[in-house]
Amino acid sequence: MDNEFQELFEDFVLEARERLDAVEELLLALPGQAAAQRPEAMAQARRELHTLKGNSGMMGLSELQQLAHGMEDQVDELDLERPQVVGLLEGVDTFRRLLRRLVQGESETAEAGTDQDLLGEASQELALGGVRVPFSELDALVELQAEVLLYRNRLADGMERLRRRLAPEARESHDAWDETEAVRQSLEKTLDFAQDRILKLRMVPLQSLFRHLNRIVHDEAAREGKQVRFDTEGGETPLDKSLLELASEALGHLVRNAVNHGVEEPGARRQAGKSVVGRIRLSASVQGQEVLIEVADDGAGIDTDQLQQEAERRGATADLERGPYGLIFQAGFSTRGGTDLSAGRGIGLAAVAGAVERHGGRVEVASEVGEGTRFLLRLPLSVSITRALLVWVGEEEFALPLGAVIESLRFTAEDLHALHHGEVLRWRGQVVPLVDLGRRFGLPAAVADGTALGQRFVVLVEAFGQHRGLLVDGLGGIRDIVVKGLDRLVGAPAGVAGSTILGDGRVVMILDPAVLAAPEAVSAP
Repeated sequence: MDNEFQELFEDFVLEARERLDAVEELLLALPGQAAAQRPEAMAQARRELHTLKGNSGMMGLSELQQLAHGMEDQVDELDLERPQVVGLLEGVDTFRRLLRRLVQGESETAEAGTDQDLLGEASQELALGGVRVPFSELDALVELQAEVLLYRNRLADGMERLRRRLAPEARESHDAWDETEAVRQSLEKTLDFAQDRILKLRMVPLQSLFRHLNRIVHDEAAREGKQVRFDTEGGETPLDKSLLELASEALGHLVRNAVNHGVEEPGARRQAGKSVVGRIRLSASVQGQEVLIEVADDGAGIDTDQLQQEAERRGATADLERGPYGLIFQAGFSTRGGTDLSAGRGIGLAAVAGAVERHGGRVEVASEVGEGTRFLLRLPLSVSITRALLVWVGEEEFALPLGAVIESLRFTAEDLHALHHGEVLRWRGQVVPLVDLGRRFGLPAAVADGTALGQRFVVLVEAFGQHRGLLVDGLGGIRDIVVKGLDRLVGAPAGVAGSTILGDGRVVMILDPAVLAAPEAVSAP
């Protein structure tokens, strides 16, 4: 076994064990759940099995692939009122036994006396390079760094408040002030360096994932009887390790869809005047605080008329936020008849979009009939610490991720214009729709607080490839913030992605530029 395949095999075994554990836990909990909760648990189990099936096929392990496929069918056949999961649990056990035999089989050349029972544990300790550190330890380190960042911000805020209270002559007469400020600045530089190094510990290049995807494209094309060239760019792009599994699953679905649904059969391509060899291009780059990963094909494209007809037949409605292609992100929606070992169940894109959005990312799609389709994954560069622009809306302060910010500027009443159903601002020859955050969140108008219109600001952001202007009352500067999730029981208004704690202990909401920039968010005149 060559080194590259050894890496792939080790990664496959580790991930398969984790997914089997997740399936087992879901199945064991299913009988005790209320009937209303069971569909979501079954859908999650189906997604785990779907990924297991795809990964097994990628590794050429047809027995495991067939087993996972059969288990998917069993999940579909479960009775919601009285789910019998014994057969599925036996399937989990069988999968584990086959996996264990594979690991032992790959270890037959080991030295005599090796404890075969420890081979599974030993493979988990193998690193791609250097020393393998348990991910829980990295998480703990990042959490500790987040706490340090909080205290650093508190120190900076406290020094600033003290500076404003002390008379200039008092500060100048005491060398202690200068010494304290110098220490603070040195501490800030050291902590910035430490933060950068800690976050890089969680970063891995996407190149290894690109190799997995290349194999998927090769195998799927052979199965479909198609000729496909797979090009990659940006394999050196870093991604947070906690997002690697998400990216692997999402991109696996997208490249399979590109082969199965996007690229046409050789005869159809020849008839359309195209090369019989289809092309799928995977590229990655860092833009601000986001990692952009694009999967593009030169296939038939998405026929929105056909989508609409299928939607009407099923009684489905589109996700307006994603435009005319929103239907393809709905669970169970597929224009392909039947199912096979790689695609066709209509759960792939729904799983991709849901998982990406739960991690603070977004999936965008563009297509042209006869020319091809482009899927764009927008993932956060770091899921724990990010830079943000603090903005004031009335008496409330919000954090806006800096990666989405293009520019902030003052404006006057003369700069505003009413166009169609919203307000717009002219900016560098462009007409930019405006979103009044005060109106959006039901906060008191700034004018009522005595703020003249000419004293307000517009923060220009980019989302969906378009510019939007967020109308705010003041700017509070740029800060590194610790991203915290929101309690699901409490919930959050649309447009809020999370929360953070500032140096003075105040909790502020983190805004979601993608939601705020959606067409329906534009302010009415």
